[in-house]
Amino acid sequence: MKIVSVKSFVNYNNNSCQQKISFKDTSSVALSDNRVSALSTESKQEKKEEQSLLRALGLISVGTLATLLLIPKMAAKRTFTSSNKVMDLSYSFKSLSHNDEIPTLGTCKSINKKLKDFLQNQVDYFNASPEILRKTGMPVSANRLLMYGEPGTGKSYFAKILAKTLDADYMEIKYSDLNKQYCGEHLENMKDIFEKIISSAQLTPKKKFVVNFNEIDAIAQSPYAIHGSGSHSTFKLEERSVFLTYIEDLGERAPNVILIGSTNMSPKIGRLDEAVLSRFKNVIEVTSPDKECMLEALKTHIETLPEGKMFINQNQRGLEEFAQSLVDRKASFRDLDNVINNSKNYYLKDALKDKNCIYKLEYLERAKNSLESTDGEIFGKK
Repeated sequence: MKIVSVKSFVNYNNNSCQQKISFKDTSSVALSDNRVSALSTESKQEKKEEQSLLRALGLISVGTLATLLLIPKMAAKRTFTSSNKVMDLSYSFKSLSHNDEIPTLGTCKSINKKLKDFLQNQVDYFNASPEILRKTGMPVSANRLLMYGEPGTGKSYFAKILAKTLDADYMEIKYSDLNKQYCGEHLENMKDIFEKIISSAQLTPKKKFVVNFNEIDAIAQSPYAIHGSGSHSTFKLEERSVFLTYIEDLGERAPNVILIGSTNMSPKIGRLDEAVLSRFKNVIEVTSPDKECMLEALKTHIETLPEGKMFINQNQRGLEEFAQSLVDRKASFRDLDNVINNSKNYYLKDALKDKNCIYKLEYLERAKNSLESTDGEIFGKK
């Protein structure tokens, strides 16, 4: 029997379809030469049509496959470009008023007197009425501050304390977040962020805003300290120029914004740009915590435990000695955070064995001993 070929893309009526179907039967009478010739011609035509159909399907498949492969890439490219722009403008202000982990200047005990007085002066200035400012001779605006000190001393933390005390919205910007593949994109990103800060402040002129530029030394490098290729030096100078321009713009267009620059680098060593430093007339060093600050920070951490207050009352002497031992090791607030967290892990291990166990001074000592080196020991503070 002859195999039937069906063409799905062409419509046939019943008669023509029957004429184009042929069966081979060995018992039947041989077809005439004309009939055989007609069928042969028809068969060839069918094969040609089938080949054309397959080629068309092949082209469609290739085109479809190419489209399926290209569309995700094109979409990804558009998404990448779009996400970059979103990331550029992703910085937003947030209120700290309901953040219980951030105290105010009035309630924070783990801050030294010099820094507290300095920040309180900024609060007094911004809370003063126009009448008081005129009466006192219009003091110079205190909306640009520079805080410097060793890593872990709490610069960003104290910036948040200032913001909460002022009931100001807070934004933190890290230089590493500004980096882009191309220099032009990097500068545009910086401009976009500053413009967003200014527009936010102008929308609510009676509201206060605090912006903390972390790692500001990456921008505020002295031109004499910049090393690298000519293009790199040119870019750093352009970056510095944009930053200086917007610092001035903030004072004129958004006086309700306090700009804080925080850095681990001391201005005294001469590696920070003088033009940038001159814009930050209020400069304060954030030193490592002394015994009193360390003890208060230690108590604040322990008070979060269910039995924390009872533990503090029963171990006053031991906690004072423990705080002094951390100061002797030049520990930072970040080191204290690590010690507290590790002490809770030791507590957890015992609580899994005995749910009635309580927090012990022993856990703090074990956590301190497991601290191989503190920030002060690593950076060689004297």
